[in-house]
Amino acid sequence: MKERLPTKSLVEGAFLAAITTVLFIISIYVPLLGTLVSFLCPLPIIFLYLRHNLKFTLLSLLVAGILVSIIAGPLQGIIILISFGMLGLTLGYTIKREYTFTQIILFGSMASLLSKLLILWLGFWLLDINPFIFDLKQLDTIINQSLNFYQGLGLSEEQLALLKDNLIQTLNIFRIVFPALLILASLFDVFINYLVCRIVLQRFAYRLPGFVSFSYWRASPSCVVSYLIGWLFIFIGARYNLPLLNKIGINVQIFFTILFFITGLSLVNFFMEKYNIKSFLKWTIYILVFLLPILSQLVTWAGIFDVWIDFRRFREAGVK
Repeated sequence: MKERLPTKSLVEGAFLAAITTVLFIISIYVPLLGTLVSFLCPLPIIFLYLRHNLKFTLLSLLVAGILVSIIAGPLQGIIILISFGMLGLTLGYTIKREYTFTQIILFGSMASLLSKLLILWLGFWLLDINPFIFDLKQLDTIINQSLNFYQGLGLSEEQLALLKDNLIQTLNIFRIVFPALLILASLFDVFINYLVCRIVLQRFAYRLPGFVSFSYWRASPSCVVSYLIGWLFIFIGARYNLPLLNKIGINVQIFFTILFFITGLSLVNFFMEKYNIKSFLKWTIYILVFLLPILSQLVTWAGIFDVWIDFRRFREAGVK
């Protein structure tokens, strides 16, 4: 009996390492399906950690990294070790230790952000690509490639000049808000991975902490304070010519604006469910909110004011 258990564990580890490799290869080479499959890549690592220990999981992860390196190249092997490895190990550890949903998302987001920073650092070190500071040569290359594409579509010189100005502004904004987008991407990455993980692992009798229904998502007062501090940093940075403080303020403001937009959508969803709005009309409203800036702004402000007013409480009190 004692001899069969290690053999079974080794076979299971090798099998899950192979699955991780296949999923990662699909995420690289299959455009649309690959994006969806990428959220499944940490699952075998999480499953291994839940069934075994850290040492055994690291060994299986190393095997997966070697297999990916042989098939897709050493750089891809390093990426799977850093990106999916760190996230899978963190989620596996926090789930196994029975952390709360908030703690799992928090630690998972930190691991995801750290892995992304390490990959960006490797990209800068190996490929000389710096996403934080585009130099003039990089900007010219990106802009010229885009303009050549649109010129081939028959755009006039005036249209190309206007497009060039818009591209420059967009790239400059992207350069400034990149840190906030990176943090939001880490949160989204962990949330989707946890959602998929929870659905899959329930089939194997693992109970993961649930989360509040989307209709009841609300921001805390500290989020509003942080949002206002972001605006204060922008004002002081512009007033006293402090570019770094201004950039920090913009990133803080962007981050919490998106957060309040999401909680505002939660509030919209709550009322649509309470009034039994049909699915078709629901999706029509969502599309309009995303397409029309004035509706997006109203939803964002609704998410902010809901922190103090709690619109749901008035609706539910009225029902009673």
